[in-house]
Amino acid sequence: MKAIVLHQPGAVRVEDRPEPRAESPTDAVVRVTCAAICGSDLHIVTGRDRGCRPGTIMGHEFVGVVEDVGSEVRNLHAGDRVVAPFTVNCGACFFCRKGLTGRCVQSLGFGFVDETGHGLPGAQAGWVRVPLADATLVPLPSTLDDRKALFLGDILSTAYGCAQVVERGDVVAVVGCGPVGLLAVQSAMLLGAAHVVAIDGVDYRRDKAASFGARAATPEDAPRLVRELTEGRGADAVLEAVGAGPALELAIDLLRPGGTISIAGYHTADVFPLPIQAAYRKNLTLKIGRCHARSSIDRLLPRLLAGELDPTAIITHTLPLSDGARAYQLFAGRQEQAIKVLLIP
Repeated sequence: MKAIVLHQPGAVRVEDRPEPRAESPTDAVVRVTCAAICGSDLHIVTGRDRGCRPGTIMGHEFVGVVEDVGSEVRNLHAGDRVVAPFTVNCGACFFCRKGLTGRCVQSLGFGFVDETGHGLPGAQAGWVRVPLADATLVPLPSTLDDRKALFLGDILSTAYGCAQVVERGDVVAVVGCGPVGLLAVQSAMLLGAAHVVAIDGVDYRRDKAASFGARAATPEDAPRLVRELTEGRGADAVLEAVGAGPALELAIDLLRPGGTISIAGYHTADVFPLPIQAAYRKNLTLKIGRCHARSSIDRLLPRLLAGELDPTAIITHTLPLSDGARAYQLFAGRQEQAIKVLLIP
């Protein structure tokens, strides 16, 4: 099969790899029908997210069709259309029972294998092996197409989970209008925000956010706009969807006293110099951590089916998997106004 692999720091390439097989009685093998490139994939390729072994098959966003199942898989059958969260989970441990599926004691992420061999090959390939398949994979109704279903496994769940701090009538700032930030804009509006200020330094991303009904602003203009909308108080909630120190500093600056900063951006730095006095003076609440995508899928699937969210609005490119290297270049370089790039094996 064809697969996109981490070739060396800064580069991927398409290689021929053996098709995976079930290695455990709880495994399923899924034929991938649609995959995508995530910002987290770029962190791995550029080395910001350290430790991935060269030769690893990339990718953790996918939908597909079950081709084979292990002897202990009970809820899935060959031919089932499924979506997977970006990490596998057992469904039975303390954390899974609490809905914290992203912190399952058996959690492994697709598309990251370390130097010791710990981890899972990814899904930017023709087929992918899914451990703990019964608890991890979610069957899809025939009425939901691949392009919408794909978003459930990561960035829609991440964005919606980030936005759940929003209360009806809030003024919300979203820092960063990449794929997650744009879906956070949609989610905040769905949850009843009175105004959403969408902040990004790239004009076409701001334009996309404005098309969803947000008030778009550059990072320089955002403080003034937020003050105008809140009689000078600051935003009730700030959703940070960048994963970098300056974005978090801006989030703290924009927030009103007693407000909440919710971080969806993937921070890869070891430390962040939190301006603790500013945080103290604002009595702020900080929400951060890996999305529990498997739990979120159950909540979001009905909303997708009802048409309450349209994540496909951020798709800008759909390319064959064989063009994987070019797809990464488009996404990483923001070429051709790329926002979300899908891959078809």
